Amino acid sequence: MTALSQFDASYNMQQDRILLRITNQDKEEYRLWLTRRMCRSFITDFKTRTSSFRITGEEGSAPVADQGTAVLRADLEQKAAVANKDFSNAFKPGDSFPLGQEGIVVERVNLQPNDKGPGVHGLSLHDASGRGITIGVSVDLFNSIFEVIERVVQQAEWGIEMALPPDVMGATLQ
Repeated sequence: MTALSQFDASYNMQQDRILLRITNQDKEEYRLWLTRRMCRSFITDFKTRTSSFRITGEEGSAPVADQGTAVLRADLEQKAAVANKDFSNAFKPGDSFPLGQEGIVVERVNLQPNDKGPGVHGLSLHDASGRGITIGVSVDLFNSIFEVIERVVQQAEWGIEMALPPDVMGATLQ
């Protein structure tokens, strides 16, 4: 896939799923459906497991020993990273659809280091048959993706809360 151009997420009430649309500079549009189950896993388990990759300067390093601290630091960095972003731009649809116009239902999500440079990882989103995409994500882009999906999950009113490790619940960051 060529360089990412835009991504957008919206809730489809009829399907009770979130449609994530990603376009690249070749005007290809990838449509990925995220179920409630996938979103719950994505913004709880997956987000917690990848927290050390969401902190500037620690991308690709070994996971922080105290996972609760890593989650808090990553969430604070996510909020800071998106504070000055403009999420109001209109999405520009693609001209072609490599995964079909209907898209795929995402069953697997993975994050792996890749050869795109320091701090860039491959975020893979695939269906049960292995069809999908892998995009290069920096810390900033990775945090932005989480933010967009979390905002749409709140709009969907699914009641999914970020699951912090028990020892972090109610903790104060000083």
